[in-house]
Amino acid sequence: MKRNWTWTRVALSAGALVVVGLFWFNFAPTRLGGDSIYVVTAGISMEPRFHTGDVAILRPASSYEVGEIVGYKSPRIGIVMHRIIGEKKGHFLMKGDNNNFVDEYHPAPSDVVGKLWLHVPKVGRIISSQRDRESTVFLAAAAMGGIIGVPAERERRRRRKKTRRGETSTSGAKAFRPPSHHRRGGGPVMAVIGLPGQVAASIICVVALAALALGAFSYTRSTTTVTTKHLSYSQTGTWSYSGAAKGDVYPNGVVTTGEPIFSAVAPVVKVDFVYKFVSALPSHLTGRAGLTALLISSNGWSHTLPVGPKISFSGTEARLTGTLNLPAIERYVASIGAQTGQSTGGGASYTLVLEPAVHASGMLGSSSVLEENFNPSLSFTVQGNEAQLSNGQNGSATKTLAQLVEPSTAGSVSVPRTTSANLSIIGLNPSVSASRRVAAWVLLACVLALLGLGILLRKASRAPEADRIAARYGAILVAVERPAALGEAGTVRVANIEDLVKIAEYQGRMILHCVGESGRDYFVRDQTLTYLYSTRDQPSGGRATQEAVPVVTPNTAPNDADVETSPMDQH
Repeated sequence: MKRNWTWTRVALSAGALVVVGLFWFNFAPTRLGGDSIYVVTAGISMEPRFHTGDVAILRPASSYEVGEIVGYKSPRIGIVMHRIIGEKKGHFLMKGDNNNFVDEYHPAPSDVVGKLWLHVPKVGRIISSQRDRESTVFLAAAAMGGIIGVPAERERRRRRKKTRRGETSTSGAKAFRPPSHHRRGGGPVMAVIGLPGQVAASIICVVALAALALGAFSYTRSTTTVTTKHLSYSQTGTWSYSGAAKGDVYPNGVVTTGEPIFSAVAPVVKVDFVYKFVSALPSHLTGRAGLTALLISSNGWSHTLPVGPKISFSGTEARLTGTLNLPAIERYVASIGAQTGQSTGGGASYTLVLEPAVHASGMLGSSSVLEENFNPSLSFTVQGNEAQLSNGQNGSATKTLAQLVEPSTAGSVSVPRTTSANLSIIGLNPSVSASRRVAAWVLLACVLALLGLGILLRKASRAPEADRIAARYGAILVAVERPAALGEAGTVRVANIEDLVKIAEYQGRMILHCVGESGRDYFVRDQTLTYLYSTRDQPSGGRATQEAVPVVTPNTAPNDADVETSPMDQH
């Protein structure tokens, strides 16, 4: 039947389109909404694996590791495809496999366009000229023509076979109930011809369209996105001082952190500062540190005094030590007074500020570059021979002893991070990569389902035409005994059953059918004409399945209400 072949052609064409869609989804370049970057290699830097004229297909990834071949955007020569050999300060170190030097440009993760996904040797030479590109287009068009043309040619052959049918003659015989509709020819093979097959095909097409929409939406989005991530850390310091004391001023004869220092009983004090860098991420730091003292007079002059040696450190901790010699400081102040002619005794006051100068640099995590200075001071108010720890009362908020001797500061660095991109679909947030895979697999399932329907349709098309008619139009068929005048004057033969169905639907009548000379006769009667279509084959099971039914008066044009049925025909 004509519609059977139409469904087969639809299934094959849909399968071809889905295959083309899958190919496009996986290989579409970025200019067409895909994620594939095509690179035609040139030079010898990646030999022996790559040669001039090879094609490399790159795909973006959520992260890139040492040892992978990637393409990156060079500010001078465009996309360069080399191998990652290391990382330094948040940038990749790149090198060609055949080079004995590292690339001058060190790309950041945001400069990388993708890693190697597929390598096709020598294809770049074929498409290097305009003529070759035209040949490629021609071959693609020819292939598409073959995909679409094969089912079309088969359909034309089917039509030619049907037009060569001869008209069937009539002969009297008992009518019977269509066996294929009620008993034989059932199951999934014949069901695909009728409404179940059409419903199944419609559902498959709707699902395929939804998958195509999901694929089109996901393939126009990048699989990765670059976001800014804030990596937090903190720097802490711990001040402490102590010194041996004479007399009973200090318990146990030792001045400790937080207590005032009297130079007469505790002339020399040891000062310690412990620096710590704290982060949940791995840290690789190096730096320099030193400890100094700044003596500031109330009348404005100041002088820097060395307290301890400068050191270099590696890691997240450093310890600074120094010595405060208070009698030496007093002698220095007295010499300044003598030189300036100003008295330094009595009510004169000074401020002694201890300052650590810590400079740390290095890596935070795997790619962040860190440059930090940490200089928390510890102040003493010096008056006479007493140095009292300052608690911030002069113009600043009062601090506790813990706040004074345990300063800290928090910081963060912002680094670009390449993460998987997500879609927003009816409240769901699947990743772009997962959406692409789902779309591809659903489309593949639809292709297989359509191919399965096509196979069933092909099997059904080989069944007797009477069985196919019964499977498709059984709801409007009525079996009758053959009228005597069928096929004579007043009879109009129609070319196919579809045209007869149109006439029956237009007139609002049932289609009557009976045994013909070589097959089955299907006819619709109005007041003056009989429209007849005859098949050339018998239903499956032949005449052994015939069942007698009451005779319908042939001279009367039957309507739905005029047809008598036996109890076996009622359902």
